[in-house]
Amino acid sequence: MNSYLYIGIVSKKNMLEIATRESGKTASTMTFPATGMGIEALRHFLDSCGNPVRLAVAGAAALSIALALGNVPLRETFIVSSTVASQAADLARYAENAV
Repeated sequence: MNSYLYIGIVSKKNMLEIATRESGKTASTMTFPATGMGIEALRHFLDSCGNPVRLAVAGAAALSIALALGNVPLRETFIVSSTVASQAADLARYAENAV
């Protein structure tokens, strides 16, 4: 089985900050606009990943983002309080360590 891809998503006022990482590697970051088009681009990005994905989402629109990304096989989603982790890279580490 492929290794997991761990992704942290922080919803901010006008953007979605994304950090992706594989186990033991440094996170890569990117942003998407916090619009319907940005969510759709994020969904396509996630669908193109060949690995199982674990997402940790935080911020004002965390629940909406999690619902918009949908229930997809080989994808686990955690909604995390911003007080636990407020940076995308920290959320990616959270996704890696969550049981």
